[in-house]
Amino acid sequence: MNNNRLLIISFLSVTCVALLFGILVEKQQLNPRFTEVTSTAYTRIDTVKVPVIKYGLNLSEFVVIDQTVEKNEAFSDIFLKHNVAYQTISYLIKESKDIFNCKKIRAGNKYAVIGTNSDTGFVAKKIVYEENKLNYVIFNLDDSLYICRGQNEVEHKHQEVAGVVEGSLYETFDNMDIPSDLAVRIADIFSCTIDFYKIQKGDKFKIIYDQDFVKGETLAVGQIDAVEFTSGGKDYYAFYYEKEKSHGGEYFDENGNSMRKQFLKAPLKFFRITSKYSLSRFHPVVKEWRAHLGTDYAAAPGTPILATGDGIVEEAQFGVYNGNYVKIRHNGEYKTQYLHMSKIAAGMHAGRKVKQGEVIGYVGMTGLATGPHVCYRFWKDGQQVDPFKQKLQFSEPLPKKYKGDYMAKISPFKTNIDKISYGTKPSMPVDEKKQDVQAKAVPAAQISASR
Repeated sequence: MNNNRLLIISFLSVTCVALLFGILVEKQQLNPRFTEVTSTAYTRIDTVKVPVIKYGLNLSEFVVIDQTVEKNEAFSDIFLKHNVAYQTISYLIKESKDIFNCKKIRAGNKYAVIGTNSDTGFVAKKIVYEENKLNYVIFNLDDSLYICRGQNEVEHKHQEVAGVVEGSLYETFDNMDIPSDLAVRIADIFSCTIDFYKIQKGDKFKIIYDQDFVKGETLAVGQIDAVEFTSGGKDYYAFYYEKEKSHGGEYFDENGNSMRKQFLKAPLKFFRITSKYSLSRFHPVVKEWRAHLGTDYAAAPGTPILATGDGIVEEAQFGVYNGNYVKIRHNGEYKTQYLHMSKIAAGMHAGRKVKQGEVIGYVGMTGLATGPHVCYRFWKDGQQVDPFKQKLQFSEPLPKKYKGDYMAKISPFKTNIDKISYGTKPSMPVDEKKQDVQAKAVPAAQISASR
């Protein structure tokens, strides 16, 4: 009896287990996620490629090898490195003469080798040399051989910056990530008004300008629309204005007066005065007291020397004591002379017309000189005088017929520049580099459910 009871109980237990197993299997078939929903295992969906457009090409269709030109490397070396045939190299270099001089590649510049993988290895289809941030040259090796130029897309961005000078202007701009060439442009605009050698800690600036970007990197400073520069407690404004579209614009102050004076304050953009005009100075070379009828501006050898005013070159030659020099007649009243140049700028000769700010030579120490500098001499009515003691006039103000239009156009810039807060830095474009897109990791259960 007991044995029969045990058999019955065993039979019923096995039956219950079987029924339960059947229910579980049926439920799993109806919902594949049932046993995996609590799983922590993750996997990834296959990579989904999106077009990567560069050099006007869809690079996602190719294998791209980014390279850098090495020191003393020639274009032929680059081609040979990537298994391009000698005949092909000879043809491309010969045909490229009217498009690009292959001899002028520069170490450190980038280039890309674009190709495909085959059973025999990598096959180069194109080589793209980046001449600079903007321009590139494509050497096509696929099907037909040809060379062409291209340009990266330029993004123009409106910028507003404002800061307080700490140290030098260059240091301040660098600390604020403001392009250094903007400092040079500002110095040019105020060259007749502000002595940038004498700017001090605490001086301030506000600038509205355009900046060009290529692939998120700064390319060049575009048009400067408005500037406010505070130096020595005095505010100076400058606004860009084109009187006529067919001519280049220039800068005027808030009242419509030109920012250009008859003469620049100095023949160099950045300098250090080592000796001023004097009727009695101890000469460092001849070791005796004599008159020094010029102003010495010290600067690094090769620094460009600028004509301080419009005029006509009277002399451009070498003198035993003056070294290489240029003398300019500005009108019947004024003349200027620039001494001790390392060399005179190309094309400078008697009779040549020069414009204010034009490079006429380069700082040196030829003639009677102990160090690199330019001795700047200034004549008025045939007599050498101290330029700092002359009452030089501004250029003619904006003609009345343009005044109303000018005031209307600068009004919004004046309002905006007054509102900019000090400490405002330039904004950078959003990095939009296109990369292969991968889906986010999802639970394996969800993948199973989608199959």
